[in-house]
Amino acid sequence: MTQPYKKIVLNITPQTHVRATQNDSIFFRIPREKLRPAGLKRLLRLERYNQYKIDLLAEAKVKHFELPPSGLSVTFYIPVPQSWSQKKKTAHHGLLHQSKPDIDNLTKAFLDSLVAEDKFIANLTLTKRWVDFP
Repeated sequence: MTQPYKKIVLNITPQTHVRATQNDSIFFRIPREKLRPAGLKRLLRLERYNQYKIDLLAEAKVKHFELPPSGLSVTFYIPVPQSWSQKKKTAHHGLLHQSKPDIDNLTKAFLDSLVAEDKFIANLTLTKRWVDFP
């Protein structure tokens, strides 16, 4: 017997996976004002990714969300760019998102934020959609 469908919304803007290397640890030891622009950009990206993981896990705990071993369906809602016209934003709202970020990188970040090992997940359905709100 299958369990009933349960919808849980984790209200947080999706973030892509960032592959951290051992060399990245140097960015956290150098004062920000001494970092070159490329190093500062990398540091900010790593900090944003780490904060996303913390925020997503906190949101999941508040909503009592756990990854079911039987599988799940995940829809990532990507906000439309602020630079788009209101007409274009309205036209794209709810449509499938077919550009960067890649869905596999969004999924890696999502799963890495919630569990240390995701090998128990046997079924996963993924979707990306545009939305006209944060």
